[in-house]
Amino acid sequence: MEIRILFLIFFTLSFSVFSNSDRYRLIITDNPATTITIAWDQKSGTNPLVYYDTTDHGTSYQNYNFNKSVDRSISFKGMNNSFAKLTGLTPNTAYFFVIKDSQGTSARYWFKTAPSSNDTMSFIAGGDSRNNRVPRQNANKMVAKLKPTAVFFGGDMTNANSSAEWIEWMDDWQLTIANDGRMFPIIPARGNHEESNQSIYDLFDTPSKEIYYDITFGTNLYTIYTLNSEIAAGGNQVNWLKGKLASDNSIWKSAQYHKPMRPHQSSKSEGNDEYNNWAQLFYDNKVKLVYESDSHVVKTTRPVKPCSSGANCEEGFVEENNNGIVFVGEGCWGAPLRAANDNKSWTRESGTFNQFKWITVSTTNILVKTIKIDNVNSVGENSNSEAPGVLPSGTDVWSTANGDTVTITNSGNNSPTVAITSHTNNQQIPSGSTTLTADASDTDGTIASVEFKVAGASVGTDTTSPYSITHNFTDGVVLVEVIATDDLGATDSENINLLVGSFSSTIDIAASQDVEQQINNSVNSSSSDLELVYDGAYTPGDQTIGIEFSNINIPAGATITKAYIQFTAKSTMSAAASYLVAVENSANAEFLNTTSGNVTTGRTYYTGVSWSPAPWTAGNATAAERTSDISSQIQSNVNLGSWATGNRMVVKIIADGATVGAGIAKRRARSIDGGFAPVLHIEYNVTLSNTSFNQEKLKQYPNPFKDLIYFTLPSTNFEKPRIKVFSLNGKLVYNSILVNNKVDLSFLTNGTYVVKLQNNKKQTLVKNIIKK
Repeated sequence: MEIRILFLIFFTLSFSVFSNSDRYRLIITDNPATTITIAWDQKSGTNPLVYYDTTDHGTSYQNYNFNKSVDRSISFKGMNNSFAKLTGLTPNTAYFFVIKDSQGTSARYWFKTAPSSNDTMSFIAGGDSRNNRVPRQNANKMVAKLKPTAVFFGGDMTNANSSAEWIEWMDDWQLTIANDGRMFPIIPARGNHEESNQSIYDLFDTPSKEIYYDITFGTNLYTIYTLNSEIAAGGNQVNWLKGKLASDNSIWKSAQYHKPMRPHQSSKSEGNDEYNNWAQLFYDNKVKLVYESDSHVVKTTRPVKPCSSGANCEEGFVEENNNGIVFVGEGCWGAPLRAANDNKSWTRESGTFNQFKWITVSTTNILVKTIKIDNVNSVGENSNSEAPGVLPSGTDVWSTANGDTVTITNSGNNSPTVAITSHTNNQQIPSGSTTLTADASDTDGTIASVEFKVAGASVGTDTTSPYSITHNFTDGVVLVEVIATDDLGATDSENINLLVGSFSSTIDIAASQDVEQQINNSVNSSSSDLELVYDGAYTPGDQTIGIEFSNINIPAGATITKAYIQFTAKSTMSAAASYLVAVENSANAEFLNTTSGNVTTGRTYYTGVSWSPAPWTAGNATAAERTSDISSQIQSNVNLGSWATGNRMVVKIIADGATVGAGIAKRRARSIDGGFAPVLHIEYNVTLSNTSFNQEKLKQYPNPFKDLIYFTLPSTNFEKPRIKVFSLNGKLVYNSILVNNKVDLSFLTNGTYVVKLQNNKKQTLVKNIIKK
C-alpha cells in the first residue's frame, strides 16, 4: 500500500493542511442518477458544509455554486459520522466537492452520477474484507483502477466489529479513491460479523434501519435488492420483497445478501431460511443474478431454479438454462480463505483466492467476470471515459474450462414449464408396463413437443396434450426425465427416480452438520475434529457428539440390512474405549444448531448401541474407524408412518463404561470443518409385488383444489385406504381413513403437497396435490 498511501497523504496536504474531516465514503441510498450521500468522519471543527458544483474549483470552496449541510451526525465506532445527502443532481454528470468546516477545507474530490437512461453500466460485487489487511487493500486499489458505477458490498467488513477495526477499515477504504480524487459509491449489506444492524445503519446511513432496501439504475435497467440474511428472511422482510418485486418492471433484477443459500464450503450451515423465503420468489420474478458472501471461497453456479424432488434436484436446486438464477460469491475481499469443498451438480466452477466480481449490465445481457486482486500493483487504470465493461491492462481475470465470462442473456422468450404428473420422485412402482404422463405449458407461445427419457435413452415424444408414453420397466432404481420444448426452441425439464420392483441398493451420506455439546450444554459447531468424547479445550469433561445427516434417500417400506457411521481418524490412538451410538427417534429430525443443549434437549433417542472401536490410525477411514451396526435404529425411523425419502436423521455418541470420566479422549475423528465429514453408510432392500396395483387408475380431482378433494380408486386391492398428506419437506399434516373417497383439506395453506393412499396390504399410491 506504500505508494498509494503516500500519494493520498500528499494529495490531502497539498490542498488542505488544516483539514479536519477524514474517512470519506459515497453511499447510494436513493436514485443514483440524481442523489448521492457523502459521508465522513468529522474529527474536529464545527459547522461542516459540503460545497459542490459541476465545475472543478479546486479547494476554493467559495467558488462552488451549491452547498449542503449535514443531514445526520452520530458518534459511533470511534468516529463522528456525518452524512450529507445531495439531491436534484443531473444524471450522468461529474460533480466536484470539498468539505469546509470551522477549521479548514478538505481535499477536492469528485464523483459521477449514474445515467438516468438505460445505458450500459459496470459494477463490482464482493464481500468479507475482515482481518487480512493486504488483500483488502489490494481489492480497494482495484476499485479505483476499474472505476465502477457502484460497489455492492456483501457484509463482514471487519472481524470483531470493534471501533479500532472500523477506523482501520475506513482508512483502507480511502484506497478506492482514484489518483484524481474520483470516488465510487458503495451499496452495503450486513454480515454476521457486523453483530447488529446498527453497525451498517450508523456508518452508512442506509435507507432502512433493518438493512433491506432496493436501488434501481437507469430508467429501468437494473434493480439491486440488498437483503439482510442476519435477521428473519420471512415476516416483514419477505413481505416487503414480495411487494417490491411484484411492481418492479426492471429489465434485470439482482439481489445481494451475506449468508449463501447453499454454501460451497462444507463447514458452513445451509441457508435454509433464505432458501425457504427467497429462492422461489427470485425465480418467479426473474431475479437472474444473486451475490452471496460469508464462506470465503470463490463460486459461480450454472443457472438454476428451485426444486423439491427429481433425480437432478440437489439441495433444492436444479439446472435451468433458460430462466434460471446464477449465484456468485462467496466473499474473499480479505477474509481468511477456505477450501471450496462443497460443490453441487449445478456448480459451474469454484476455487480459493482473493477476488471480487466485475459485472457489466446492458439491455441485452449481463456479463460476469471474476477478478483476482493480488496483482493490483501491476494493473493499469481505466480512464474516466472508458466504456463500461472494459478492463485495464494486466487485469487477472479467472478463466476455467468454461471460459472467463458468465453471460446471462435476456432472450425475451419465456421458457416453458413441465412437470411429471403420473409419479413422484423415489416412488415405488411394480415392474412391467407403466404409463408416464406430464403436464407442460408456455406463457408466451405453444408447446412443440414433450420428450420422455428412461435411464438416459429416449423412449418417445408426444406433441399433443395430455402428454404421455407407456414403457416397460424392469427392477431397479430408474431415472425418468421429461423435456418440454416450446415453439421458439426454449426447453424445460424435470427428473425423478422411480424405484421399480424388488432390488438392493447402497447409499453413503456425508454429514450435513457435526457438533460437540459440552457438559455445560454449550454447543460448538466449528471444531476441526471430534473428540470422543473427553474435551479439555472448552469446558473440560465428557461431551456429547451430535451428527446430522440430511437427504437420506431411503424409501418407506425398505428393509435396512446394514448401517454404520464411517469416520476418518485424525490421530493414531489405540487405548480401549467404549461408546454408545444412538439415533434420534424421529421420522425427520430437526437441524442441529448451536443453541444451548441442542443435541439433547427436546430430542428422544433410541437405546444406544455399544461400540468398542479397534485401534485407529491417523488418516485412515477403514473398518476400524466405523461404528457398530445401527441398522435396527435406522429401520425403526424408516418404519415410522411419516417417514419420507429425503428426510433427516440425527445421531449422538456418548461415553460408556470405563470411558465415562476417563479424563482423556480415547479417539479423535476428523469433522466437517476438518475436511472429512462423517459418512452414514446404509444398505437396504426393497420388495414390491409386480401385480399388486395399478397406479394409473388412481385419479384425484379437482387439482388444484380449494377445499374438498375427491379420489377415484382402483377397483381391487384398495378397500378402506388410509390417506396421509405430507408437506414437501416431509412433515405429516394429515392422517386418517379415507371415507366416501373424499377428504376436506381446506385447513391447509396454499402450496404443493404429497398425498399417500395405503391399503391394508401396505401397498401405497402416491400423487401430488396443489392447494390454491
